[in-house]
Amino acid sequence: MQESLKPDAKPWFHNPWVWLLILIPLTSVCLSFTMLWVAVTNKDPEVQDDWYKDKKAVRQDFARDEYASALSIQAQYTHTGKAVKFVINSTYNLDSNALPATLTLAFSHPTDSKRDLSTVLQKQADGSYTTTLDRELTGRYYLTLSNTVWRLKDMVFLPLSEAITIKPEPIKS
Repeated sequence: MQESLKPDAKPWFHNPWVWLLILIPLTSVCLSFTMLWVAVTNKDPEVQDDWYKDKKAVRQDFARDEYASALSIQAQYTHTGKAVKFVINSTYNLDSNALPATLTLAFSHPTDSKRDLSTVLQKQADGSYTTTLDRELTGRYYLTLSNTVWRLKDMVFLPLSEAITIKPEPIKS
C-alpha cells in the first residue's frame, strides 16, 4: 500500500503567512537601525546659558539678568539688512564696566543650531553699539545682548519693520 502524494502541495515559501511572520521581525530590525542612525547623526546642541552644577543639582545663574534689571538697562534695537545697531539706555549713570568697548550679541534659532549667529558689537563715538552681520537673518530668533556684568534676552522676528526696545525681566524674589 502506497500512499499517494498530493500533487498540489506547495513548498513553504509559497505560503503568504510565512512571509508575514518573517516580515514583522525584519521590519522591527530595520526600524531599529534607522532610529539608531537618526540618534547618532542628529545630536542635541549644547546649552548656551549660565548654568552650573551644584552637587547633583543643575541650576541656572540669574545674576547678570538681575543686574540688568536693577540698573534698568534697556536697549533700543535697529536691524536693517545686515546692519545692527543698539542704543543702551538706563535711568542710572552707567560706568565703563556696564558700558564696555564691546558687547556680545547672539542670535539663537529655536530649532536649527546651524542658523545660530554670534558676533561682537563695537562701541561708536555717539555711544551706540554697531556691527555688520555676515548674512541676513529671517525668522524667529532668541536674541542675547550681554557683557561680563549684565545680560538682556528677548525673542525677535526678523527682519524688523521698526526699532524695538529690549527690557530686562523684573527681579523675582
